Amino acid sequence: MKTKEIFYRFFKKGVFPHQLSVALELPWRRFILSPRTLADRLHLKNDFRVLEIGPGPGYFSVEIARRVPQGHLELFDLQQKMLKKAWQKINLAGLNKVGFVVGNANDLPYGKDKFDAVVLVAVLGEVPDKEACLRAIFNILRPSGLLSVTEQPGDPDFLPFHIVRFLAKEQGFDFVEQFGKKKNYTANFIKPKDGSN
Repeated sequence: MKTKEIFYRFFKKGVFPHQLSVALELPWRRFILSPRTLADRLHLKNDFRVLEIGPGPGYFSVEIARRVPQGHLELFDLQQKMLKKAWQKINLAGLNKVGFVVGNANDLPYGKDKFDAVVLVAVLGEVPDKEACLRAIFNILRPSGLLSVTEQPGDPDFLPFHIVRFLAKEQGFDFVEQFGKKKNYTANFIKPKDGSN
């Protein structure tokens, strides 16, 4: 990808280019949503198995991994080079219960009921088939497992809360709570205990 195309992509819908990942690490981002605040919203237990879809360079990943010292964090991204950057950050923090998998969010390569929580930050809007993605998440979540979707200002793929809530409900999730508002929010859903959708 040429430099001009990369910078054009910064303002366009679709997958965020790994060449601009430094923009996801700028200090001002903490004023929008800090890793600690996001992790607090996830209600993690120390033995949880967590899947973060589209972690980019791992901006939130280190804090999430620290919250599950007896569990496991799996980072899943479409771009190998993004995962490499996240790996470097995780490695520098001395965390080792983290996996890294390249793939498409519509086809998650995990068995049924494998995770306690699935986290997407400014990612769902980038996924072409949002319904297929949410169906795949429903399948890999354990009953009572948490789906957490965060949307942030400035993202060209931003999804309003009412759209996210509708999409999640259509796939069988129950809405639990919302943090923040309007263009900067986290919406949490659970998979029903009976696991049916």
